[in-house]
Amino acid sequence: MAFMAKKVGKKSKYKGTPTLEVLEGAHRYNNWIAQSILPFVKPPVLEIGAGIGNLSALFIHKTPITLSDLENEFVNILKDKFNHEKKVLVKKFDISISPDSSMIKKYNTVISVNVLEHIEDDLKALKNLKKTLKKKGKIILLVPAKKKAYSKLDKELGHFKRYEKEELSQLLTLAGFKVEKIHFFNMVGLLTWITRNYLTSQNVQLTARQIAMFDSIVPILRPIEKRIKIPIGISLIAVATNE
Repeated sequence: MAFMAKKVGKKSKYKGTPTLEVLEGAHRYNNWIAQSILPFVKPPVLEIGAGIGNLSALFIHKTPITLSDLENEFVNILKDKFNHEKKVLVKKFDISISPDSSMIKKYNTVISVNVLEHIEDDLKALKNLKKTLKKKGKIILLVPAKKKAYSKLDKELGHFKRYEKEELSQLLTLAGFKVEKIHFFNMVGLLTWITRNYLTSQNVQLTARQIAMFDSIVPILRPIEKRIKIPIGISLIAVATNE
């Protein structure tokens, strides 16, 4: 099923809103991310930082599912977008704060795509998310990778950091998780991210044209990364278990 999100509008408080709206058109890339995550997903599911639902639409069959975000404007968009879906709950949730009693030990899977880097105390956030998981439940993270790739766009998007592979593994362990899998994702995306940062002096936001160009080569990149263990990437994907 195809979904279209209504535009947030010029008064959006979140600086990354234009990027979210542009990425809505990256159908191949969004599907690549979703298919990398879905094999580990078991309902009931909690998606944090769901934004305008670009990826939520690809998880929506894994019901019951709770879609959450910190921003009221995104919560309203998610409610409007998925209001006809059964067994879909939309709620406001701040992962920097301990979850309320209704969320404790409720979920088998927590999905977090490009969210953790927005939280200054990421260890506390992971511990809060752990509280929402049932025993043996899994957390699936996708975060920006490689500290040296931190750019003007990262800063504009409100990213506190980019992660190294060992750093993310240690962070999950400190939060009480057992790391099952962690790997780099989208090597070409990292190279274009770094190149774009050096070539761009003013407009740091991603454009629809840039996204469309990258989305067109996803069918080439995807099978290559499926066969080869890449040494770097624009993101890290981690799967860890609540022991």
